[in-house]
Amino acid sequence: MKKIIVSLLFLTLLTSTFSTIQAADHSLSIQLNGEKVQFGKSAPILEKGITLVPIHPLMDKMGIKWNWDETSRTISGTKEDFSFSLQIGSKKATANGKAVQLDATPKQSGNVSYVPIRFVAEAVGYQVAWDSSLRQVSLNSKQQSEGGRGFLWKIENKGNTVYLLGTMHLADENMYPLRPEIENAFNAADYLGVEVDLMKGASEESKKRIAELSVYKDGTKLQDHISAETYKKVAAFLKEQGLPENSFDHFKTWFVEKQILFIKSSQGEQKQDMGIDIYLIAKAHQAKKPVISLENMDLQFQAMDNFSDSLNERLLLQTLEPGSPNPPTPDVSVDVLAKMWSEGDYNALAEASKFIGWDAEWVKAQMDDRNVPMVEKIKGYLNSDKKETYFIGVGSLHLLGDMGMVTLLEKEGFKLVRQ
Repeated sequence: MKKIIVSLLFLTLLTSTFSTIQAADHSLSIQLNGEKVQFGKSAPILEKGITLVPIHPLMDKMGIKWNWDETSRTISGTKEDFSFSLQIGSKKATANGKAVQLDATPKQSGNVSYVPIRFVAEAVGYQVAWDSSLRQVSLNSKQQSEGGRGFLWKIENKGNTVYLLGTMHLADENMYPLRPEIENAFNAADYLGVEVDLMKGASEESKKRIAELSVYKDGTKLQDHISAETYKKVAAFLKEQGLPENSFDHFKTWFVEKQILFIKSSQGEQKQDMGIDIYLIAKAHQAKKPVISLENMDLQFQAMDNFSDSLNERLLLQTLEPGSPNPPTPDVSVDVLAKMWSEGDYNALAEASKFIGWDAEWVKAQMDDRNVPMVEKIKGYLNSDKKETYFIGVGSLHLLGDMGMVTLLEKEGFKLVRQ
């Protein structure tokens, strides 16, 4: 039983850490406010540069009230103050009371009606964008048309350029689309740099090291490293998930905390598979843009393994029960960071990056000790004679504060311009 649980949990760890995301195929995809629209068996098509889509799934997803007139073969739709109508086989249409000449003729194949997506989307107030590298059409409502603000700086030296973006490892559809300045900087870059390339996967040797690192080998168990009260809370959590209450007994506290965090985040609004890092990495791989890892996963796990029992238990309690007393990382929940990021609130990020009330052991291991070597790599890019452009994305809390990457780069004499 223990072996089965070890395999199950280790697979979960690898899923959450290294991701099983694969590069998407080159079929057309439609994103509505950051969420992929499913068309079933009738896929969108591209004709002479114009995207046509099965209209019924799209209108249903957009919340458009529509009507089909069989006699005239006319489709009409309304949403709030918007309206449109078009006819199968004709390029003549109306949008909000005005005559429009369509770029492509609506057509029918079997029982499926195909229409130009741009016309329908713009007629009901959506912004339309086409990404040729991803073969993706993005539709964004007016509320999201400005895009997620994020935190972006530009650094230039010796003909080299580095764009430094603070990312969110967990995100939701409200953070998309990214604002044009971020997308344009990414598109201009020769390389993408991230903490770890999550699509590359871990080597077998690395997987083995992490698996060995995650379990106690001195004869002790989880309950020997945390209080009886905390252990009861872990057991209760496992029971809620339909797992045996002793499933985590042989695993180290930091590993247990990460497992619970992964489970809870997968059930919440913010998802790792929608994280800004994942989005950038997937886009880079699809565009065949080289991806550079500024760190390696082994070192990150080793840092957590070196935490004291006291810190590990407090982290575990904070994950189990947000708002628990004496938290090591107070007042900056995923939701708070998400709001900060979406609004591009640099002042709030600067305040959070003071780490007031944070556990000094955690800050040193997870921020200070990691920021210095990442900055050294960025310095190398900026001081190179190659005249290249890099787009670097790291967790937002790595950027500001006394030992933040922005601060460290400024101390080295580089000028960082906020974008």
